[in-house]
Amino acid sequence: MRAAPPASPAAALARYTTAPDPGPLLALNFGFARARALGTALELGVFTALARRPRGTEDLAAALGCDPRALGDLLAVLTEFGLLTGDGQGLTELSRAYLVEGEPTYLGDHFAEVLGQWDRWSALTPVTRSGDRSGDFGAPAARGRHPGLFGGGFPLAVRVAFAAVEALGLRRAGRVLDLACGGGEWGIALAAADPRAEVTAHDDPVLLGSARARAAEFGVADRFRFVSADFAAPPFADAGFDTVVLAHAGRFAGPTATARLVRECARQLRPGGTLLVADVMRPEPGRPALSRPMLGLSLLVNTADGAVLAAQDYRALMEDAGVTAKECVTRGLVTAQTGKRR
Repeated sequence: MRAAPPASPAAALARYTTAPDPGPLLALNFGFARARALGTALELGVFTALARRPRGTEDLAAALGCDPRALGDLLAVLTEFGLLTGDGQGLTELSRAYLVEGEPTYLGDHFAEVLGQWDRWSALTPVTRSGDRSGDFGAPAARGRHPGLFGGGFPLAVRVAFAAVEALGLRRAGRVLDLACGGGEWGIALAAADPRAEVTAHDDPVLLGSARARAAEFGVADRFRFVSADFAAPPFADAGFDTVVLAHAGRFAGPTATARLVRECARQLRPGGTLLVADVMRPEPGRPALSRPMLGLSLLVNTADGAVLAAQDYRALMEDAGVTAKECVTRGLVTAQTGKRR
């Protein structure tokens, strides 16, 4: 057999120059480092310090107790991220809005909670091979150990809650139970839509503290009462509420626990009352997935049974609990489904 002639340099080079741009793969592979850089900046208090006044690297390093050269490298990266001004001495509009401690829109606690999953994500390969899952994020009793996850996203979640409540026309909420209320955004939105609404916010005491402060911020705290969580047997009478909210609990708890929660919500609704379920749900066929697959993977890594369910799954759970599904709207990643208690 005659040997193949050696390739010319141009032919060999063509393999590389005609291949697709690997940039997206490189960005994926290095994504962990970008997250770590943001986390370190938050831990050091870079954004909060610069919010007080712009300052150079030497001055900032002295204030934060850092090595000037190392901090300078970090500041250069933050500038490339669009989080610092071109000279690296001040904040951009984005970082000033979300990364300064003490501001109402601060998201640093939420980002820290996500970065705290660092070690768990290293187990993705064995979890994918075996299907053996663990993690306490799905356990309702563990919610207070993760306030950044279940309440820290309020600055983003409150916009969605207000938009969904308006789109659904929920202007007569009446007596509201916000079960596992988190930051309290859904109860606040319903109280804002109905000046006569009275809201019972239920969750871990750690989260209730944040929800109480948010209700005061929106001027509706006088119509709220706060009840510490008992997820095994919530201390509420049958048919005691006109509206019951279950938001952002189902995907963490998993299908079996979510079915139980929906039944519990239905038990507490008066006949004709409204059940409002809000969560990240799988999109309808043909609709963009956005970041839902990554959230599903996060549940695989961090929970024992969590999953991103479809709106039709929630409708089936409602039907089984004696609730007839009604309106459904999606805002961003969040779908809000209402139902009427039969």
